[in-house]
Amino acid sequence: LYQGGLAAHRGIEQLIEAIPDVPDAVLVLLGYGPMQGALERLAADTASPAAGRLHVVPGVPPAELLDWVASADVVAMPIQPSTLNHRLTTPNKLFEAMAAGVPVVASDLPGMAAIVRETGCGLLVDPTDPVAITATLRAVLDASPEERRGWRERSLAAARGTYGWEHQLGILLEEYGRLTGRPDRKSTRLN
Repeated sequence: LYQGGLAAHRGIEQLIEAIPDVPDAVLVLLGYGPMQGALERLAADTASPAAGRLHVVPGVPPAELLDWVASADVVAMPIQPSTLNHRLTTPNKLFEAMAAGVPVVASDLPGMAAIVRETGCGLLVDPTDPVAITATLRAVLDASPEERRGWRERSLAAARGTYGWEHQLGILLEEYGRLTGRPDRKSTRLN
């Protein structure tokens, strides 16, 4: 599963190039954006190397997203290092995959890599190399049940702990206070 904006530099082209060499796998692109029409045409093209293996699904409401993510075997996010923003990004899709307990194949870039390494929620890949993406997707999909269970448990633990809203709220409020010079002395309980 790739979920998010259907736009250039998100690794979509590299995933499409990789998927024909990942046996018994399909690539689902869930989202919308400027590439949506072209991707839908490619998915319908029976002459494409990805014919029958590529599906474009319109974005879903946020309340339904985690169910979609949880139905995937792996969430892929080979975001390209084309801008400083992309190199340093920590996309929502990473945290959504963790919350759903689904292993990730993520770009080995500073923003995401540190979190993936720290949590053990998946594998890192050179996002510019479709052959490496193929191998890394296969490594996740061919993993033993024990390895898959380990990714799931580590992902869920990180989503409930360090990267859970309850934990992050206090950090966020402290940072807002530091930046504004007006520390919040109120409780950080969720309302």
